[in-house]
Amino acid sequence: MNDLIIEQLKSYFKGIDPAELKIEQMEYEENVYDILFEEWSESVGSVRFDELGIAEFFIYTDEIDTLPGKASKFDMIMQAEGFIDRFYNKEFKNGLYLSAYIDLGEYHIVLYNRKDERLDKELPDSGISFTMLSNGLISAVEREKLGYDIHYPDQSITSNQAKEIYYNQLQLEPVIAKYAKDTYLYGDNCYHYVYELEDHIIEVDTAGNIHTTEVLGIGRSIIDKLPNVTNYTDIYTLAGLTEEHMKVAEVKKGKQRMEVWSRLPKESLRVSDEDLTDDELDIPEAIKLVFYNDGRLIKLMGQEYHQSDDVISYEEALNRAISLLAAISIQPLNHFRLQKNLQLPALGEDDGAAEVDSYFFTFIRYERGVRVTDATVTVEVDATGIVKHADADPEVLNDFSNIDLHEEVSLSEARKMIKEALFMDLSWVKDHHAQRYTLSYLPSYPMTTGHIKMIHTKTGEPWVIDTSCMDQY
Repeated sequence: MNDLIIEQLKSYFKGIDPAELKIEQMEYEENVYDILFEEWSESVGSVRFDELGIAEFFIYTDEIDTLPGKASKFDMIMQAEGFIDRFYNKEFKNGLYLSAYIDLGEYHIVLYNRKDERLDKELPDSGISFTMLSNGLISAVEREKLGYDIHYPDQSITSNQAKEIYYNQLQLEPVIAKYAKDTYLYGDNCYHYVYELEDHIIEVDTAGNIHTTEVLGIGRSIIDKLPNVTNYTDIYTLAGLTEEHMKVAEVKKGKQRMEVWSRLPKESLRVSDEDLTDDELDIPEAIKLVFYNDGRLIKLMGQEYHQSDDVISYEEALNRAISLLAAISIQPLNHFRLQKNLQLPALGEDDGAAEVDSYFFTFIRYERGVRVTDATVTVEVDATGIVKHADADPEVLNDFSNIDLHEEVSLSEARKMIKEALFMDLSWVKDHHAQRYTLSYLPSYPMTTGHIKMIHTKTGEPWVIDTSCMDQY
């Protein structure tokens, strides 16, 4: 550890006297140090060193969040460059250039990268990134390693050939989606019937091979209709409530109502009223149920331990999860379908030899056979049949019966619109594990100011993701 560097880093903890900060090496972490507020022994930051100096530096004290001030983009860039000049040598700074400034509202990112010498193309994740608050104070610094390999192919397909390969594999699906103002250009925050471009294909390499999200461990999902359940179990029984349980708290927050149940009296739970009714905080020996004002369930959180020699089957767990859906929708079999990942075997569908602690289910909201985007319910059922957790996206509760599901633009016409706007951009792609760069063609839409995600089924209007928050250099 370099004591001089540590003393200099202390100056970035604005609002805290540097003399009140102490440094401790983290247990089992070589070259990683905790930065503590000495009076309370409270961690307020951390730093990791390697052969080049500071590899990571984080400040996570609320003190810097509350300091007044509004920094400009120029101020933030100067702050980042000052940090680089202060802590890094010529070897690291060689070839480094300002790549992008991203305004995320509360947070701002200043990104530096390098380019290869032969093609003069950006090498992503080859430099250093700064996360800053609106007051201009640094909250995170993350620096990449220098030792990487750049592979130039002997030959390559053309951009047009890559476009044909990508286009022939591209799939569009009719969905109901929200034209969110904070995501899309010209969004209206209303729901529409649109064609969604699949995210499964990432790139086409220079040899013409398609790379999909499977390289990230994300396979295509299959969607199953739900099996028919004739008798639904009530939500309190599903959560494991018995005559021994007491309602220890009930509060209303806006359009929601929470009930907290436990076998123990409130005083024995040893938590504050605020924590007890926090819908993001699990409390041991307590069960929390959150309802919308019309009585529909939004969330279930259970932290009671249940022991049993009997382990329920996958099918039994699925039936209980579907019973829970009945507390969210009066038509669960029509409004939901089960999502399965093709890469992962479903629990309980193997030879039965593996031990099961819990079954996990993801249900997708549907309207008249059409998927609603970003509207899911996740459910965990433990091996004894008790629902431990359930969480419904707010969109699940919406009424989509007024959405017109008739197309005026055909699927083939929408595909042609995409093809006309599509361009395949030759770019460097980094294998972080191997520290190696290879060339691939990535989809882009140069005639728009962002990335096309949807095509409207009535008007043919493209929904373009708003990237105006990012300035590229």
